Amino acid sequence: MKSVRKFGAAMLAALLLASTMQANVAQAGVKISPNVVSLGLNFKENSELGRMPSVLFAQGDINVQESWLICQDLADKICTDAPEMFGYTNWDICSDTTNIACIAEIWAVDASGNRTAGQYVKTAPNDPRYVVKENASINLPQSTGMGAVWKLPGVINSAGKDTYFVSVQSVINQRKSPGTPVANIKLSLSDLTAGIMPVEEILGTFQLTTATDTRNGGRSWGSNGTQYAPDRSACAATDLNACQAIREFPTGYRFGITLRMGKKPEGWYHGRLYLPTIVTKDWKSGAEISIEAEPVKVPSLDFLVPNAEIPQKIRDLLLTYEYFGVSGDGVNPTKITENMSGPRALDLVSGFVPSYKDKATSTDYYWSFKTLNYGKDDSTRKCSDDTGNLAGLVTTNALAYAAGPPVFDKETSSLSYKVSSPHFEASGVEASGSYDLSLRSDVARCIYGFSKAPIRAEISITSTEGEKKVATTTVNEKNGWLYLSAKGFTFSTPLINVKLSQDVVIAGPTKSVAKKSTSITCVKGKTSKKVTGANPKCPTGYKKK
Repeated sequence: MKSVRKFGAAMLAALLLASTMQANVAQAGVKISPNVVSLGLNFKENSELGRMPSVLFAQGDINVQESWLICQDLADKICTDAPEMFGYTNWDICSDTTNIACIAEIWAVDASGNRTAGQYVKTAPNDPRYVVKENASINLPQSTGMGAVWKLPGVINSAGKDTYFVSVQSVINQRKSPGTPVANIKLSLSDLTAGIMPVEEILGTFQLTTATDTRNGGRSWGSNGTQYAPDRSACAATDLNACQAIREFPTGYRFGITLRMGKKPEGWYHGRLYLPTIVTKDWKSGAEISIEAEPVKVPSLDFLVPNAEIPQKIRDLLLTYEYFGVSGDGVNPTKITENMSGPRALDLVSGFVPSYKDKATSTDYYWSFKTLNYGKDDSTRKCSDDTGNLAGLVTTNALAYAAGPPVFDKETSSLSYKVSSPHFEASGVEASGSYDLSLRSDVARCIYGFSKAPIRAEISITSTEGEKKVATTTVNEKNGWLYLSAKGFTFSTPLINVKLSQDVVIAGPTKSVAKKSTSITCVKGKTSKKVTGANPKCPTGYKKK
């Protein structure tokens, strides 16, 4: 039970700390009033990482997010009485004793193919109150801080530093019978988010990130703490005396990460990557996954408009859904911070176009990927599930995109994918879209009913301006993976279609010697017949003359 108490001590300390400080509060699951003073979006990639410590909430009522309360330890009566559990766990660095989930390594590769291995520097926050010991009996991973600072010697970012913040986070959840202690259940890990961010350490006085609920200032469940450095750049993570301020990636490098999981992943990932490659192999009872790719340029939106200027499409959306992820309280100035691959993100980005004039408020490079949830049960899902391995990775630099893998359209025999993004970058230049699809070869063949013959592909982009053919920059099948890439298309709310095809394989001709036709005469009494063919025979009752 030592690991259980360690978890509880970390959470209790975080709660006590939260009660003594004032900080920016990020709430999740808030009802937005139609009389809100002002409303806007805060859509920025990697906004989840470094924003929530490892924590477990008891969901008193799954439909009332104000009832989600922090468990002070695994024996907390609030947790025992709750029918469902929900929380977050931030993965630690792998060790010889790790069994559930961990980060094994990171690296960078320059344009010449030279590989630089990452060197672990320190956890962030580097504070003992953020340590959660692995608890295999309930499937709880080891967690130390909310990520770690790594050094990539010679890979210099825009601040002149070779330091990078690396974070991997999963959602933890489980249903149970009320009255069952958490120690008697197995937690489920889902919704993985992983990212690499170039950083510069800024010294000063900052506030640690802590979890909140309605008992300590939150309107529902959420977090607080310092989010920005004095120069207003975002902090990837903070200690009491330091902020890991996010900077820009160096050009000409690919970056990679290897994750180890005690259970083999299934389904799909999505991400902010360009030209990714994937390698998977067995690890203990699970899998080791290595992903390498270039960072990709992604727009962000951060704005507010007064109530009178809220577009009607957005007002209608507020009436459709009860809860929104927000920074704010839903009454005073409020910014929606929804998952950008969630079901509402497409509608929010397109509905607010009159407010942000179809122009991003900032445009930056990112390197990240996440678990991709399914939109519905279709052929893509049937061919992806229960394979005991990762099925595919779909990446785009569009701000918002569909909450599922590409959907197979039987009428057009194509995989379709919806995206929505500002037409212009923050600089005012027209944004250039990118789309990469990495698909397991056996999954592709299952969806299309293909043989093992080579696969060809065509990518088309259908937008409000009509259909425009986009050249496929990469169509490559290697080591059991099919890689496709397209770039150079413009944004609004385009629909991306990937059509795969395969040449019909015809068996080669075989040599044969055609027999020459001959004729015979057959008789039956006074009747005679002439029979001609390669091997003529008399009909029944007739004899050859």
